[in-house]
Amino acid sequence: MVKRMTQHRQLLVDYADSGSEEAFRELVAAYIGLVYGSALRLVDGNRQLAEDVVQTVFTDLARQAKTLSPKIMVGGWLHRRTCHVAATAMRSERRRLVREWEAYQMNSLNSGEALARVTPVLDEAINQLSPRDRQAIMLRFFEHADLRAVGEAMGTTVTAAQKRVERALEKLRGLLARRGVVLSATALALAVGSASATAAPAGLAATISGAALAGAPAGAGFTLATLKIIP
Repeated sequence: MVKRMTQHRQLLVDYADSGSEEAFRELVAAYIGLVYGSALRLVDGNRQLAEDVVQTVFTDLARQAKTLSPKIMVGGWLHRRTCHVAATAMRSERRRLVREWEAYQMNSLNSGEALARVTPVLDEAINQLSPRDRQAIMLRFFEHADLRAVGEAMGTTVTAAQKRVERALEKLRGLLARRGVVLSATALALAVGSASATAAPAGLAATISGAALAGAPAGAGFTLATLKIIP
């Protein structure tokens, strides 16, 4: 075993010193099983991802060969490097899956599928939020205020307003999840925005205004106006 380790170190030295491709190929052949097996375990059996990890690890070995100590334990270095590369690859893979899931949800929203599930329970869930969280949701998504306007209305900064909206949206997401509607924060924001964008029938505002004014007690407008100017 010691002799083999010494031979492998020599192969690395030969490649580092003279760029011997034959030495590097022998090194890869000697350790391909170790690296691939480790990578396959670390990426939960995803063979394509494991092969990508192996490619990166040996590419790193080739690039760093000149800087590595001649006394290095090649197998140990390769294993540590495999762990690092695999961890990075898995984080990237998870982010990719999240993006794909959000894209799927958004496509579903665009087709009305998820929006149809959100609509019946949305208002009930919003009413279960705290007053401040409910105000943040209403301002941002129903009144379509930008974050500066939200902050001004709530007496806070733009940054604080953004955090308040994000927290409120996350709480709303939790309330909806209890009702069987599971969406990402991005998809939920789109759903709430879509739900709040329903246009009233043409002419309804004028009709309602006229009916409301006609039904209001005579002098109510005067009283309100008077109250506004009384110090």
